[in-house]
Parts: sequence; C-alpha cells; structure tokens
Amino acid sequence: MKIMQITSGQGVGGATTHCLLLARELAQRGHQMTLLCPPKSWIAERAATEGFPVLQSELRRWPPDDLRRIADFVRQAGIELIHTHMSRAHSFGILLRWTTGVPCVATAHRRSVQLHWMFNDLVIAVSNTMRRFHESYNLVKPNRIVTIHNFADDRTISSQPGEVRQDTRQSLNLADDDFLIGTIGSVVPSKGQLYVVRALPRILAEVPRAKLLIVGELESESYVDQINREAEALGVSSHLLWAGRRDDVHRILPALDLSVLASLKGDFPLALLEAMAAAVPVVASEIGGVGECVEAGASGLLVPPADASALAAAVVSLAGDSPRRRAMGEAGQKRLFECFSTESQIDGIEHALAEVVRRARAA
Repeated sequence: MKIMQITSGQGVGGATTHCLLLARELAQRGHQMTLLCPPKSWIAERAATEGFPVLQSELRRWPPDDLRRIADFVRQAGIELIHTHMSRAHSFGILLRWTTGVPCVATAHRRSVQLHWMFNDLVIAVSNTMRRFHESYNLVKPNRIVTIHNFADDRTISSQPGEVRQDTRQSLNLADDDFLIGTIGSVVPSKGQLYVVRALPRILAEVPRAKLLIVGELESESYVDQINREAEALGVSSHLLWAGRRDDVHRILPALDLSVLASLKGDFPLALLEAMAAAVPVVASEIGGVGECVEAGASGLLVPPADASALAAAVVSLAGDSPRRRAMGEAGQKRLFECFSTESQIDGIEHALAEVVRRARAA
C-alpha cells in the first residue's frame, strides 16, 4: 500500500512516537510510506534517516495553498490511504479526503469532541474506553471504529544489556542503594508530575534513599517553576533530578526501580508500555484505558488521579518489597508481549488499513 502518515505534533510525545514507529514498521513490511508533519518538529528530524519521503507543512486549512500542494502530491504519488494522528492532522486529513477522494483513517490518541471524526473511513481507538467515547460523543458508527491498543518499541527496550543499568545510574550520580523512581512524559500539568513531588515527603519518611527522576520535554516553563517551588517548600529538592527530553529512554528505563505515571487525563500511555517492556513495575493513575493495560496488583498498582497520598502509599508498599517489584515487572513484560507486542499490534493496524483500501478500490 502507498500510505501517507500525517501528524501535527511538534514535540516528542506518545502520538508522534507512535506515528514514527508505525511508519517505520509498515515500511519494513514493504509498504510505501510518506510522512507529512510540521517543519522543524521532533518527528521531522527523526524521520529524516528512515528512508521514506518526509513532507513538511503547518497543516493549515486556510489559506488553501498548502492543501492544494499536498493534494497534488497525493494524486501524483498515487497515495492509496491517508492515516492521521492528532487534532490538526485529523482535520487536514479529512480535507485531503474530500479534495482527492483518497480514504482517510484517524487514530484516536486523545478524547476530543470534534466534527471531523464522523467523516473518516475508519477510526482506530487505542483503548476500549476511547472507542466508547467516540461512539457516544462523536457519533462514530460502530462499523467504522475498531480498538487496536498502543504499542511500544519493545524489541529495542527489552534487549538492553545488563550493564546499561549501572552505566545510566552512574551518569546520574546515583549510589547503588538509591531507590530511583522515574516519571516519563512531557512536563505539562496534565501529566501530574507535581503530585509525585507532593508524594515525596511521605515516601522519603519510609525510603530515605529515594530519588525522583523526571524525564520529558519541558513544555511548560511555568509548570516546571511550580514543581521546583513546591519541591523547595517541601524540602525535597535534593531528591529531585531533571533529565529533560531524552531520545534514549530505552537506556533510562533499566536504571529505574519503579516507574510512576501520575497523569490526570489520558488513555493508553506509551510510557506505561515502555516500562512494561523493560520489566519495570509501575504505579499509575487509574484513568482512561490504563486498566486495560495494567493488571492491578499483578503487573502494577493503580491509584486515583491527583491523589498524592495514595500515590505515596503505593510507592512505599513496593519500595520495601523487592521480590514483589521483580514479580510485577516480569508479569508486566509478559503481559506486554502477549497482548500489546509491536508485532501483534502492527498486524492489526496493517489488516485494518488494508481493508479500508480494499473497500475503496471496490467502490
């Protein structure tokens, strides 16, 4: 198939990472990929070495010059399917569909009420809760939406050599007996890093060698300032480590003793799947489709969002029980490879896209 993947994501995040991994995997299976993304974006830089065409556009609907330019490319290149990720890309994809007649598939990474959803030939929901949302609020017909859960780069993450843990911890100036808690994701209020900081005093009362590593693009300076101010007020600044954006998360994960996801909203976070691939136990907010990913009590612990006390209690309960952490990490990795492996999820997406193309050809 000749497929155009479109994302409007500027920075690194779950949806843009998903789009890049998907394009790479489909290209390796022999499909002809084209990526359309914003100029100077993270994905534009990363995709430059992937071997498929990368077009750049701000994806504006008006004036229509860009739409005409991309529509001309779609026709000339014989693109058979448009596949979109993130809000502005979804709207642009539907305009391309109307302009060129090429079918459009949208992957729903987030919940939003917008008109474009009902005009897609297919919507891929990354969880069952996401699917139900779009059926209810965006009036997507049941025969035009399918659940295919997210996936991570499990092969790269799970194959890290044993010395990576020690090397990474040394680079962070950590002692062997430091208990490293990691939270990975863009540093914005919706990711809830502030609640992990608020949980630190209680955690440190029981686990005095605990350290919190915050990994992710610093998208909100005001939020970063708020986190630092509260850490200072709580007396935990010396236990807080900032890593910023990292393109080597696969090397960070083995260094963690525990991964925490304190998001206030979201659905099927890539960060959870990455932790599971690395056999790192998780404590996560019970939001969206997280319960479809983490088996509570088996592969991790779930807590209410925005509840620093519950978060601290969960972390403390695992920090003092190394065998339980190891068992949870192994159970999470096993669940990932059984239910959400790259291979199985790409199989599902490839089949869904091929069916849309088949129907379009038959029409």
